[in-house]
Parts: sequence; C-alpha cells; structure tokens
Amino acid sequence: MTLPKLLGLLAVTLAAALASGQCRSQTTDGYHAIQVFPVVVDTAAFTQRFHFRNPNAVPVTIKPRYFPANGTTSIAFTCPDFVVPAGAVATFTSLRTICPSLAAGSQFGFLHTSGTASKIAPYAAFSRVANPQGNGFSVEAFPANTFTSATVVVNGIRRMAATGSSPAFQTNCFIGNLNELAPVGSPPSTNIHYSLYTSAGALIAAADAALAPGKMVRLLDVFAIAPLGNYVDAYIKFEEQGVEEPGIMAFCTVQDNTSLGADFRIAKQEFSDSSNFALPGVVGSQDDIALRDYQNKVDSKRTFRLLAGSVHNYHLFYFRHPDWVQCELLGVNALPLPMSNRLEMRLEDPAGNVLAGGNNILSFGPIYLGDKTDYAGGLNSRYYLRVEDNEGIDQLTSVTYNIHCQTGSGSTLGDMVVYNAAGDAF
Repeated sequence: MTLPKLLGLLAVTLAAALASGQCRSQTTDGYHAIQVFPVVVDTAAFTQRFHFRNPNAVPVTIKPRYFPANGTTSIAFTCPDFVVPAGAVATFTSLRTICPSLAAGSQFGFLHTSGTASKIAPYAAFSRVANPQGNGFSVEAFPANTFTSATVVVNGIRRMAATGSSPAFQTNCFIGNLNELAPVGSPPSTNIHYSLYTSAGALIAAADAALAPGKMVRLLDVFAIAPLGNYVDAYIKFEEQGVEEPGIMAFCTVQDNTSLGADFRIAKQEFSDSSNFALPGVVGSQDDIALRDYQNKVDSKRTFRLLAGSVHNYHLFYFRHPDWVQCELLGVNALPLPMSNRLEMRLEDPAGNVLAGGNNILSFGPIYLGDKTDYAGGLNSRYYLRVEDNEGIDQLTSVTYNIHCQTGSGSTLGDMVVYNAAGDAF
C-alpha cells in the first residue's frame, strides 16, 4: 500500500472518528479526558506506535474503541481497558497490541479513547505511523470536544499535471457523519455541500454528499468535479445542511504521485452553524465560550437592564491574551444608544485597573490586552465590564441594553455577576 493511498484511506476514518464534530486544529492544550486518534493503522506496509501520558497523581484507566474505515474487513468493537500509571507513560508498539481482536489483514480506522479514574484525570496521547524503513508521519490524539458541525475549510489544495521538473499532485478529501457515543434517539443522517474555490474566492465547482450516521465518504481526486486544468492554492468549503447538528468531520490529503509523499489537513472552522449570539457571516468556531463577534442582551437569568434609581451592573468576560478587544453598548434594537440614555461603561481587570472606557463612554477599542507577561501571571483570565449610570438627568428611567464585542481569539458572553447595585465608581 502506498503512503498516499494509506493517508487517504486513513483520512476517511478521521472523518468518522471524532465524536463531537469538526476539529479546529491541533492545539498545545492537549490534555483531555476524551481523546481520539483520527487515523490508526495496522498493515504489512505501516504500523503505528502509541504513547499515552498521565501526569496525574492517580492512575487512569483508558477505554479504547476501534472504528474501521469503509473497505476494511473489521467491524467496530471495544478493545480491552488499559491503565496508565500515575505520572507515567504507557506505550504500545502497534494497534494490534491495543486491540488484540483486530481482524487479520490490512486494517485502518480511528481509535476513540476515554479515561476514567477516581477523579477526572486528563491525559495526552501521541502516535507515529511508519513503514519498515522508519519513514512515516505523526498522528496526535485530538480532544473530542473540538469537533462540531460548523462550516469548515481546507486551503492550499491543488491538482497539477507532472512536468519535466515537478511531480503530479492530487488532492483527496473526506467527510464523515460521526458516530454518537451516547445517542438519544436515532443518529441523524445529513447532507454535506462542498464547494471548490480559487485562492481569490472564485467558485470552481460544487457538489453534495449524503452521510449516514457513523459513515464517511472519500472524495478521490476532489478536482474531478472541476473543469480540466491545473489548480494551485485552491480551497474547499464543507457545509453541513441538516437540522440536528451532528458531528461532522472534513479532511484532505495532498499527495505527490511521483515520490508518493503526502500530507493531511484537518478542515478549520470558519463559521458557526448554531450559535444564538454570533453575528451572521462572522468568522469563528461553533463555541459560545469563544465567540469572535457577537451581541448579547441576556444571560441565563436576566435581561441586561439598569433599573430606575440603580447605579451599576457588572458583566464577567473571559478573554484570551494577547488579543485585540473592542466593545460597545447598543440598544435592544442593536442600534447605537444616544448619550441621553444614562449609561456609560469601562473595562476592568480583577484588580480594578481600568483598561478602557470611562465617563460618558459607550464604546472602546480595539485595545490590545497585553503580552503574556503583562497580565494575570500569563493566565487567560477574567475581566469585568462595568455598566454604570452617567449621573445625567434621566436617572429615574430604566434602560435595557445590548453588549456587542469583537475579539481576535474569542471570549465568553459577558454574563451579569452584579445586578443593579449601588456604588458610583466613575
């Protein structure tokens, strides 16, 4: 089996593997209680070595479950539990050592792992796939929570004919309707609309693929739907069109048909598909604790309102620094508030230091939150937006407002932690 073919087939399993949706990208935040290897393999040409790291003071019991790719002889099954000792690493020399019941012959798929202990104990996992000569590639385990049904994109794809000085290149892509580990009712089938674009954003071609639960589709030579010719630095967009928000995975390989080299690229979330707060057409993940551009006028309990005779509200945000942030107060109709509305605001850190805003200010930014060494000992931590009476002539009038914020890396929604309290700070 060639490396490009293996990567292509393995990528299908990546599409089915991750039981929560679309992966944004691998991250240094690698310790989680549910981890998925998007590609696992055991063939005559390639084997895989696994490492599980447990930094906790208690042992972690890991439950692995193997899901085969389409075209293999195996069926999905649960593998024996294994224990990673406290503060140690457990190593397995092959997929077969983790899953002894793996069917004979060439097998490849994805591996879902979940850890249990006397307390929640996150772990990290890593593997390397290699041929008998030691040539291969790394496969990290991905946290299952990073996968959603957001609209996603893979860029830098291409199709090129061979020339006297360069090999031929081909792009294969894969999409999957991920299995549900704790299904409620029947897992949903869905349709994926995929579109090819030039690097300038011009549509090349588009098509659809139906996905049954726990299944995946390989789009072999994805440019087969396009007019003949070379395509360089193009991108492909995948849009899930169902109503139940199943976990959808998309992935592409770009392979060199001469030397048989290849890579694979997980699609990145570009647009949320189900947020109640993100504005339409705004880039960002499908994650209401990491919104990039959003409006909010209510938390889980209360409408954002300064009552007659009250002085201030406090809204709690978690920002990620270094980053840019800007916020404004709007009316409930999302229009700017006039200065006569009796509101003003400022952004504070936990120590009460004022970062932006002040007297009669209804908007600020973009402001730079600072480098890692500048704030909270390097932590991505909490900030407070204080909304206050501006000491105008209209203090006996209640006013309802909407908070609109934009960030580069995302933030929470600004839940209200102090509601209509006394005390005038500015």
